[in-house]
Amino acid sequence: MEVTENICMLMSHFEEPKATEDEEPPTEQDKRKKMLALKDPVHTVSLQQFIYEKLKAQQELLGEQGFHALMETVDTEIVAQLQEFLQGF
Repeated sequence: MEVTENICMLMSHFEEPKATEDEEPPTEQDKRKKMLALKDPVHTVSLQQFIYEKLKAQQELLGEQGFHALMETVDTEIVAQLQEFLQGF
């Protein structure tokens, strides 16, 4: 598993796609689906922030030693990728 920074796409505003001559204009149902998708956390939440908060919560829950013991069970390559991904956070 490789953690990369461009896994998620941030959709910050609603843009109505232009229909070409071959396509029908979007229906009201299409518009509702688009608006619902824009509210989905996958498009609105920072992946770095989410992972950082979850790891921090585990660290607080388990304590420093418990968290360290847990992280020792994670593959070293994954830990290295997480550290790189969260660098500067």
